[in-house]
Amino acid sequence: MIKTVKKVICVAVLSAGCAIPQVYAESAVGDSAITKILLNMESSAEDMLEAIDNKDMHKLNGLYLELAASMTRMNDVSASAHIGDDQRRAFGLQNSWFDLISLELNEMDDFPALANAINQFSGQLIVSTHFKHNYRKNIAWMDYLGRDLLLLNQYSSNSPNHAALLKARKVELQTTWHAVRTAIGKSADGASLIKKVDPTIHALMTGSSPARLVDLSKKELALVDDIEAYFHID
Repeated sequence: MIKTVKKVICVAVLSAGCAIPQVYAESAVGDSAITKILLNMESSAEDMLEAIDNKDMHKLNGLYLELAASMTRMNDVSASAHIGDDQRRAFGLQNSWFDLISLELNEMDDFPALANAINQFSGQLIVSTHFKHNYRKNIAWMDYLGRDLLLLNQYSSNSPNHAALLKARKVELQTTWHAVRTAIGKSADGASLIKKVDPTIHALMTGSSPARLVDLSKKELALVDDIEAYFHID
């Protein structure tokens, strides 16, 4: 029963709103160190999802150990940094998501639940991270939403809650893309990039077949790589 409750929470918490929380005010002590740790963890979390997809348990376990070490560093640095209550609460949620990953990885009986826990962990990383420019947070959020839509359609359900979450994620992706679209600007390269992304976002908004939405989510994730390249994001 405890495990079931946690899985419901895993789906629900980051779906509560359709807007990314505002960037936290930068703190003078520890902020750059924390940001670096969080961004490194985001990369590890994405690699864990790839390892699950490839059923590479050796790589998955190695990445989990890297993540655990990063969590220890995050907690050590944040404990001594001058950060606000909101960000401290965000780090508390980060620990909660990591505990859920640990539980699922230990039981290893539900890959969809493990993948979902890892992706929600990555979403919380974006919420917790201080980005110098807000467009970078929006681009990262597009990446998270693409993965979430992929998972929601890979493991589709007839549950009304599942349908409501899918609808909310679509709306959120559209809103986030509009913000990124504005940041891209009107240069020739920017206009060409927008022309590539617009049809995929529109198709995601109107599509209903899980198989079709899986394909479109994968295409959206590839396009996020193009957007990152446009902004010279490593």
